[in-house]
Amino acid sequence: MNHVKSFSLFTALLVLTAMFPAISQPGTMQGQGQFQEKYREFEARRIAFITRELSLTPDEAQVFWPVYNQYNKKRNQMMINHRQQRVNIADLDNLSENELKELAYAEIHNMEEMLALRKEYHARFLEILSPKKVLLLYNAEREFNRTLYREGRGGRQGRGRN
Repeated sequence: MNHVKSFSLFTALLVLTAMFPAISQPGTMQGQGQFQEKYREFEARRIAFITRELSLTPDEAQVFWPVYNQYNKKRNQMMINHRQQRVNIADLDNLSENELKELAYAEIHNMEEMLALRKEYHARFLEILSPKKVLLLYNAEREFNRTLYREGRGGRQGRGRN
């Protein structure tokens, strides 16, 4: 079960990283506009997918989405902070054993922080939704991320063949 959680977290991080190539153009207004548009499109697809998979009633959706969006905002901020802590793989050769050990522990700490957030919101989701719908939510998140991953892979493969 822990492997499934780790894989899901890794997949989510991978998808988020792959989804936003406009980040590589931070200084340009065009790049920021493209990023915002892609993000809005991504969010609309995610909301529609989860709503459909959970068969949310209007009353459930009204209570669920603000909590889920708050969770996502915190999770995304954590991922940004964690990404900023990471060192480029090429730089690892220039670090001392103690620095490497600190970075390795920081990775575990980051995973623990993400798990603590997930546990906190798991309890909140159970206050809003039935246990079955909470499990459906987790499955929907995984399926949505897999779909995005497959789409991203297909797009990159197609471009590489030209």
